[in-house]
Amino acid sequence: MGGMGAGMPTVPGTEFFGATDPSSIQAGGGLRVIPSIQVSERYDSNVFFAPKRLLQGLTLGDLVTTITPQVRGLYADSQGLVRVNATVGAVGSYYVNNTALSYVGANAGLALDMSNLLSKWRLGSRWTVSNVYFNTPQPPAFLLGDQSGLQANPLAAGFQAFRTNTSSNSVNTVFQLPIYRQTHFVGAYTNSFIHYGTSRVPLASPLIGQKVQLYTAGLLVETSIQDTVRVDFLGNDFDLGERGAFSARGGTIEWTHRVSPALRFGAAAGAQVLSGELNGIQLSSLIAPFGRFDIQLFTPTTSMSLTYRASIIPSFQFQGAAMLAHAVTFGLTQETPIPDVVGLFQANGGIANQYDGGNSGSGLSWTTVGGSAGLLYRAAQQTFLTLIYTYQNVDNVFGSTHFAYDRHGVELSLAQSFY
Repeated sequence: MGGMGAGMPTVPGTEFFGATDPSSIQAGGGLRVIPSIQVSERYDSNVFFAPKRLLQGLTLGDLVTTITPQVRGLYADSQGLVRVNATVGAVGSYYVNNTALSYVGANAGLALDMSNLLSKWRLGSRWTVSNVYFNTPQPPAFLLGDQSGLQANPLAAGFQAFRTNTSSNSVNTVFQLPIYRQTHFVGAYTNSFIHYGTSRVPLASPLIGQKVQLYTAGLLVETSIQDTVRVDFLGNDFDLGERGAFSARGGTIEWTHRVSPALRFGAAAGAQVLSGELNGIQLSSLIAPFGRFDIQLFTPTTSMSLTYRASIIPSFQFQGAAMLAHAVTFGLTQETPIPDVVGLFQANGGIANQYDGGNSGSGLSWTTVGGSAGLLYRAAQQTFLTLIYTYQNVDNVFGSTHFAYDRHGVELSLAQSFY
């Protein structure tokens, strides 16, 4: 299915579990540096990510040629104590009808696994660190994240911003430390930011740049060979700049069951208390729900992940606000009866509403649904040819104002690695 470098999670954000990236190969001991390049041709029905009423006199549909060079570094020491999977790349796109939209962007990712090294000190310990950075005029609504189903960047929660210069970075660390028999101390920390620049869309409302910190700490108990129960303190801090800041504090309980080596599912539920100040108004203490459900299946011919998540996130447009968001993501790669041809499918949906305990008639909300489907042909271990159709429907609402549109796209791409 494309392979996972050195048995590690893919660099967060990789689509289709890394199946479309021929540079994601298995790595033995030592260092491997793998250059690759992808060339694609795409038709996009709405290159501005905006409603037609705001784009009078502009051509929405366009043919886009994109070149994506990338260098991946894979490292595993001879004993497998430290594993590294890192990428750095650029994205250059040329627009036929809207040549002023042509751009060059950049991205980078890192996944560092030091679990085996830590286990030399205390058996069963785990420690991973990851980081994702991107700079682009096409802000993402969703990022698939790693195999756990958790999003790599909490700011990519389903809200689709219009076309605007965007830079974002998200660093995450996860640790697990055995303390007594089947009981472990666990925790995680994420620090992210997103900044917005100038937009090509006339009359569009300014977007809200922000910083986010997420942290958890708790206990994980292995109640059986197949089951674990985890209890966590959960904290979130959201800084919306001049629009204000708020925090959410609470707790969750999670159950994970492994049906077989290939299949597992998990569920979590909890609550958080909100406090802070937004738009000069003090937030009253509100209790907001938190929940998650995920199923994962990985076999030699199939990779599948389904995740649902309900959580508090910040507003990205119109005004500072706390939003209760529900997001569903599904991804599937499936070997077909045709040799070296893989089916690709992913779908996502998100809806969020301003959360004030039901005491306000504010109309701030957004809804985004979309997906993609296609085929991947592995012409060789280093050469992939992919054909994908994508669809997206967006509706951002503020009072009586609807910022709504849909997009269709068809892309043919050729990816080649050199090793």
